[in-house]
Amino acid sequence: MLKISENNHNWVAFEASVLAQQKFDSIAIAFAGRSKLDWYLKLWNKRIINNDICQWAWQVAKARIENNNEQLDEFDLNILLSDTHSHQGLNNPILLNWFKESDAYWLDNLRTNINKLNNETRKALAIYAGILTGDYALSFSEETEFLKRPLSEIFLEMIKIANQIIDNQSYNRATNLEATEFVRRTKADLLYLNLPTPASILKFLNSSEAWKEAWVSETDYFYDELLTKVKDSPSGLVTTKEAYLQSISQILETAKHMPTWAIVFLEHLPLSLTEMVDEIKKHRSISGIYLKDLSEIAAQRKTYIVLAKEQ
Repeated sequence: MLKISENNHNWVAFEASVLAQQKFDSIAIAFAGRSKLDWYLKLWNKRIINNDICQWAWQVAKARIENNNEQLDEFDLNILLSDTHSHQGLNNPILLNWFKESDAYWLDNLRTNINKLNNETRKALAIYAGILTGDYALSFSEETEFLKRPLSEIFLEMIKIANQIIDNQSYNRATNLEATEFVRRTKADLLYLNLPTPASILKFLNSSEAWKEAWVSETDYFYDELLTKVKDSPSGLVTTKEAYLQSISQILETAKHMPTWAIVFLEHLPLSLTEMVDEIKKHRSISGIYLKDLSEIAAQRKTYIVLAKEQ
């Protein structure tokens, strides 16, 4: 899922400033999004285990977090850009919901070519560069379309970004699981639980961002599949505060094997700070609370990081 802080460049600095005060060698991030914090923590040589239910986010994490040394080379580029301008038929016509026909064909052909690579990490790197290219294509309106450069040209520039790899000398891992299952399977010193708001998966699926999941998954069934997968997750279609609390409680109960928790949430979406603290206290004592005022960009909400540690 998209993280609650996705639009704020100062947010990662706040996250990092809180985490800098904690002692940990490994961190589990249950809702990874674009892996911005994860990327930063690789610079600290922390071992990263991240997760996201969306396939597009999982592939980005495989490229940026799990990967320590693979890069795309000229041989890969020759495969990736082969026949990208062909109009012989769309394998994934749902792309036309977001893109003009020529861009949809280009992205569809690129996705087909990505599958021809024989290395899963390099496939992920190409997907990451493709996502950046698709976002570029969607950044133009009818009035600014004349400014748009050829997508093959942009893709080559995005490959340079994708190839900027950080080697933190650790065995990092990216997964594509429901959050509670991820927590159950993962061992780490610190759980970073950046909670999505209720029904955030539905908001994502009904936004222009949904093209990423359609393109990466190569199916038009992704909508129903994602809704089913997050049925019992905080990002699912929970309709009451009680149901949201129950989904959080399930994750925390499952996370008792992790020594430190850092729980991130937007106040009143749908819980107040007091309600969240009361829920956490059922599982573990609170060791600190940090506040970041994002009211200008987050619907007049305060954002908290609540720390809890085992005794």
